[in-house]
Amino acid sequence: MGATIWMTVAIMGGTTLILACVGLPFLINARNGQRLLATGIPAQAMVESMADTGVTVNGQPMVSFVLGVRAQDGQAYRVTHRQTLPRIPMGVVAPGVTVPIKVDPQRRDRVRIDWGSWRPVPNGA
Repeated sequence: MGATIWMTVAIMGGTTLILACVGLPFLINARNGQRLLATGIPAQAMVESMADTGVTVNGQPMVSFVLGVRAQDGQAYRVTHRQTLPRIPMGVVAPGVTVPIKVDPQRRDRVRIDWGSWRPVPNGA
């Protein structure tokens, strides 16, 4: 009986450790993204390219974006960024579309697309 309990504890402990190792990076990334949206510097970025990574988070595809960033100070630079693509803009966001972003003031290569502020531009505008 004692060996069975230890085996159960070992299996549960191993399973918990595996889940923590897999899930913890997603939780940290989400927390950092929320912090960046709250404290980052607003800017605009044009989607230069985008590719599906094959990963889905909460039913949303994780997409790798190449963004042409135009900072508030006028400086332009390119950044590669991975972020989930919500369902609403899924069929509208494509290369050539401009999206609002927040930029980390300490590391300009860290950006987050601000889907909450994004508004599609009507055709012909």
